[in-house]
Amino acid sequence: MSKQYETVIGLEVHVELATKTKIFCSCSTEFGGAPNTHTCPVCTGMPGSLPVLNKQVVEYALTVGLAANCQINQNCKFDRKNYFYPDNPQNYQISQLYLPICHDGYVEIDTAAGKEKGRNS
Repeated sequence: MSKQYETVIGLEVHVELATKTKIFCSCSTEFGGAPNTHTCPVCTGMPGSLPVLNKQVVEYALTVGLAANCQINQNCKFDRKNYFYPDNPQNYQISQLYLPICHDGYVEIDTAAGKEKGRNS
């Protein structure tokens, strides 16, 4: 029997960064507080409000990218993905689909056959 298919296992990993403010505004990330005290027009997607990228988030992304042997882009771009979110009044999320900060990394994994590179595709 010939090999028709290759097994590929993908992981989507989310992290909570230890920053004092959110990724696109200056609202606190501190746990607790009265309802709606850690929100602003940017968080709620109000018209005319513009996100500003948190420098510490970029530094953390670069640190992880270097640890995962990624290529680092000199320019990056954030993309808006529009969805209906019942708990999110702005109805979009911001991602890096087309031009991320880091890409094409790998992590070495020890196997019985020796070291293998787990790749990001």
